[in-house]
Amino acid sequence: MAFTEHLFNKAYIDEVAANAAASLKANKGFSNLEAFAAGVIQRRLAKDPARYLDYGVYWPALKEVLRKHGFDCGAPVYPLLSAAYQGDTDLQTVIMADQFRADYLATQFVGTRTFLVDKDTGEEVTLIDDDMEQKALNS
Repeated sequence: MAFTEHLFNKAYIDEVAANAAASLKANKGFSNLEAFAAGVIQRRLAKDPARYLDYGVYWPALKEVLRKHGFDCGAPVYPLLSAAYQGDTDLQTVIMADQFRADYLATQFVGTRTFLVDKDTGEEVTLIDDDMEQKALNS
C-alpha cells in the first residue's frame, strides 16, 4: 500500500514546532513542548475518547507517543499507518497529528473515520481503535 495523502513536509513541521516552543516558553515558561502538547491531547481525549478520530491517519503513531507519556490509551494499532504517518521524532509526530486535526476539523464531519491514503488507487483506511471505542462507551 502506498501512502500519498495527508503527508506533511518535515521542514514545515519543524518550523511550526519551533514557533510553538518559543510561544510556550514566552507565555507559560515551559520548555518541553512535546510533554505539554501530549498533556493537552490527553486532556482532550479524557473528555471525549471518541475524538481520537480527529487525529485520523496520525492516530496510531500519536497513540504510541501518548503511551510514552503515560496515557493509558490501549494497545498499539495499525502498524503500517504508524510507520507511514510519523515524524523523525516524537515531537514531529505530535505536531503532525495536531496539524492533521486542524485540517480535519476544518474539512470533515466530527466522527469521520474513513480516510483516503492513496490518491492513485483510491485506497482508504477506516480507523477503529477498540480500546478508545470502549473508553468512549464508558465515558
